[in-house]
This record gives sequence, C-alpha cells and structure tokens, in this order.
Amino acid sequence: MFKLKPETIGTIFILLGNILYGAFIVIVNQTTKQIQPLFFASISVLIASLTTLVYAFYKGKLKELKIRKSYYPILMTTLFIVIIPFTLFFIGASKTSGINSSLLLLSEIIFTVIITPFFGETTSLYKILGAGGIFLGAIFILYNNNFKINIGDILIILSTLTFPLGNFYAKKALNLVSSEIILFIRFLLGGLVIGTLSLMFEPTNLIKNSIVNHWPIILLNGILLLSVSKMFYYEALKRMDISKTISLGMTFPIYSLLILTIFFKEEITPYKWIGIAVMLIGVYFTIKRKSVDPKLTKYAHN
Repeated sequence: MFKLKPETIGTIFILLGNILYGAFIVIVNQTTKQIQPLFFASISVLIASLTTLVYAFYKGKLKELKIRKSYYPILMTTLFIVIIPFTLFFIGASKTSGINSSLLLLSEIIFTVIITPFFGETTSLYKILGAGGIFLGAIFILYNNNFKINIGDILIILSTLTFPLGNFYAKKALNLVSSEIILFIRFLLGGLVIGTLSLMFEPTNLIKNSIVNHWPIILLNGILLLSVSKMFYYEALKRMDISKTISLGMTFPIYSLLILTIFFKEEITPYKWIGIAVMLIGVYFTIKRKSVDPKLTKYAHN
C-alpha cells in the first residue's frame, strides 16, 4: 500500500492551511478598518481557543493539561506567536493596504534564516534559494513603480520578529503535548492578554455595536480562518523543521492576492505576475530540501 512520507504530509498540511491563512490576512485588513484592531484580535483569538478546546475534547487530549513540563514552552509560544505579533499586526493592518498586510509578513523569512542556525538547523543552498525565492517574489508583488512604507508597514514587519522564537518553543512543546493543547492554551492566554490591552487603550462603548454588526465575520475569522489554519500549521510543524515549515507557510500571499483581486478588485500588475512565478520557484527549492533531523536540533529535547 502506498504510504506518504511525513514531509509530504506536512507539505500538504501547510499548503492547505495557507489557503485559510491567506483569507485570514485579508479579513483582518478589511475588518480592522471598521472594528477596533485589538478588540477584533482578542475576540478572534478567544473564539479560536473555544474551537480548539472542543477539538481537543473530541480527540481525548484534555488529559495532557496535567503535563506541567509543557507549561513553560507553551507560555513562551503564546508570548512570541500570539501576544506580541497579533498586537502589532492587527494595529498595523488597520493602517495599510491589504497587499502590504499580507506580503510584509514575509519578513519572517529573513529572521528565520538568521535565527534558526542557533537552533541547530543548518543553512543549506536549497534553504537559501527557497527562502530567497519566496522573499524576492514578494518584493516583485509589492513593487508598483515605487516603494512607500508607513507606520502600519513597520508594525507588520516588527510583528514577524519573534515568530522564529515562538516556533522554537512550539517545537519543544510538541515533544510533550499535542498541537490541540498548545493551540488551546496559546489562544486562551493570548486572547485574554490582548483583550485586556483593548479594554485599556480602546473605547469600550463601541464593543457591543462591533459584535452586533460584524458577528458573522468574527465567527468566520475565529473558528475557520484562524483556528483551523493553525491546526494545519502545527500538523506540518510536527513533520518538518522550523525553516521548511515557515518557508512553505510564506506562500499564503498568493491566496491573499487572489482574494483581493477577485473580491476587492485589486489589480494584478505584470510585476505581481513575475512575483508569483519567482515565489513558486522558491517553493520548489523549499520542497526539494529535506528537513534537518530533529535529533540534531536544540528543540529535540526539553
């Protein structure tokens, strides 16, 4: 019987998740222009926590909450993947375009290539070609005869800085508990912290109207686009190293661009078509590279 290799399964998971995550980025960009960004971030994340809690219960994983050794890496994952990045990204997305909101997240590739060697992941030629191709493709997509950057763009770039650290701790946590438990705790704690920031810095009198007027988008964002996309991501992360998972994960702007073009009438210029082609070349080299043996990395042991 034909059996898929773990890396092949991981690749399928990440590419499926990218479709949902690409839509998530567009929804955040469009909705934060109508709803307070921190409130939208917190309620989306809290709904995602409920979704993953139900899934963890269905899978019989709730007993893993007793594994105290997992608490520290999960807390660090929450800080570096939810609290810091989501706070910066949701605010930044409210101040820039949909295309910029999606493509500037590709800055994560640069930080990943720089940081992951410290985790024990070697920097190979395929790794550089893959990450470089995806990033260069994004530059072509972003270019429109000039480059303009604003405070929203800067916040989005900064939001990617801690992702490699978060993925490092997520890999350590995956040695101890399932992805369902990690996602449940990180969404719950992250949502509570960001919600507190929203209550401190955003007008509370608009919350009721925001929920009443936008509840379908809020539910769609939390249940499907955020929680399910991240379930796919963690299933991929279990089967591949951090660098390969992130590089393949960075193809989501293709889907964001398609959604913006079809539903929001964004124009696809020749530069964008070139960018998509270059990005796909980068994806090819990334898929071709084998993940580093987890036993040789610093996240293999706790």
